[in-house]
Amino acid sequence: MKSQYIISISCISPQHTFESNGFFENDYAEAFHTNILYCKEANFKKYINPIQIRRMSRLLKMGYSVAVDCLEKVKDRKIDSVIFGTGKGSLSDTESFLKSIKAYQETALNPTQFIHSTYNQINGLVSLNKKIDSYNVTYVHKAFSFEHSLLDAMMLLEENAENVLVGAFEEITEEHFNIKKKFGFFKEENINSLHLFNDLSKGSIAGEGCTFFVLSNQKTKDKQAMVIDLKTLYQPNKESIHHSIKEILNQNNLSSADIDIILHGANGCTQQANHFEFFKSQFPQTDIIPFKQFCGEYDTAIQFAFWIATQILENQKVPSFFVNQEQQPIQVKKIRNILIYNNYFEINQSILLLSI
Repeated sequence: MKSQYIISISCISPQHTFESNGFFENDYAEAFHTNILYCKEANFKKYINPIQIRRMSRLLKMGYSVAVDCLEKVKDRKIDSVIFGTGKGSLSDTESFLKSIKAYQETALNPTQFIHSTYNQINGLVSLNKKIDSYNVTYVHKAFSFEHSLLDAMMLLEENAENVLVGAFEEITEEHFNIKKKFGFFKEENINSLHLFNDLSKGSIAGEGCTFFVLSNQKTKDKQAMVIDLKTLYQPNKESIHHSIKEILNQNNLSSADIDIILHGANGCTQQANHFEFFKSQFPQTDIIPFKQFCGEYDTAIQFAFWIATQILENQKVPSFFVNQEQQPIQVKKIRNILIYNNYFEINQSILLLSI
């Protein structure tokens, strides 16, 4: 497989990750005392035409601004493809459209909410405004949406593409949160988000985010993160996870000792298997760091781990508030390989290897 470099990346999340990267630069993680973690909204007027911004939904403003910021960092590069993923798309616009159907009894409906609720709205807006007239697709594959977008980009780079804009976007609404809470997905009582793994109640905390990056077959700097391998697993057992990890390591001539950090996608629900002990037995020398206490749980939460891994690899720095599963601080060393393991309610699970 050709080398596939992350030459630009931008992320908006519940933490300070967009515009000023306080999450890494200031070594600061914000705690939330509600079970919904909303994104830190930016000054979108810097990225969006004032005429357009009035008609744009919150998710559309976030997604478009992050994508434009990512492209600005590599504006000398021609983008060959645009590939995004989302599990739910614009929930707020979808809810508004459905409510208007009921309120107006399917007559005299405003088409704007329907147009904004379509899954490919952000792709289209980015491509139109940036004059990208090539391959353009949105994957709506629930909790595999980000992984399938990335996999498509990796295959394109194996063929004839040179630079691909890839990413995922997701939002949470209070109505969607309340519905899923009734089914046990989210916790009933509010907790301190940073203490997610100390809480023994059922369910997780909800989150949202947008992450976009340009994947290229050309390196632009010495310390540049690379995507090495990716596997997706549907309702796997422990043996399937073990086999997939072993396969990734063998295919890339690595041993368990070569993995410096594992970003673990457990979501704090005590009634689900998080496989912490399994990973500890397979990687006894590796720091295992959970990440969903910072971003919450959502269909494409692995995008946040992808951004974290890129920052750690390129800056060779681990924030002080990152602790391993034993609540011990991470010993800073030369970091070459990061394994991301995501577990979405024991249904969709994935393993992603990044290196430098």
